[in-house]
Amino acid sequence: MILEASVKENIILPSLDQLSHFTFINPFEENKITDEQISNLSIKCYNRNTYVSKLSGGNKQKVSFAKWLANHSNVIIMDCPTRGVDVAVKQAMYRIINELKQQGKAILLISEELAELIGMCDRILIMKDFNINHEFKRSADLKEVDIIDYML
Repeated sequence: MILEASVKENIILPSLDQLSHFTFINPFEENKITDEQISNLSIKCYNRNTYVSKLSGGNKQKVSFAKWLANHSNVIIMDCPTRGVDVAVKQAMYRIINELKQQGKAILLISEELAELIGMCDRILIMKDFNINHEFKRSADLKEVDIIDYML
């Protein structure tokens, strides 16, 4: 994330190779993609040229999501994607993650919140000393205490 760049510049950056035709980048296509992401993710900004540094934490997170959604990435790595955001934004992000999962995207979710991992993940891997120590599969019976036992 480039804080002193616009929402548009941040969203378009990973997709420049897909948008460029020789050395030309179509500004109408840039705007279309940016506006779609702003609308789809309900990013609250004055306009697409607003600096990311001026956005709330939740909207910064949404811009981070948007740049990879606009790029049509099939594998998405999320490191603490809901840290520091309010409950409404967290709920919106969980909805987006579930939609990505339904689209067949592979998501690697790294989180310090065990409840988040239990609620969002199909598989949870516990790593210790650079090795996978244990694997949990999605289960209604899975509890935080079960995971903590393997973390120690």
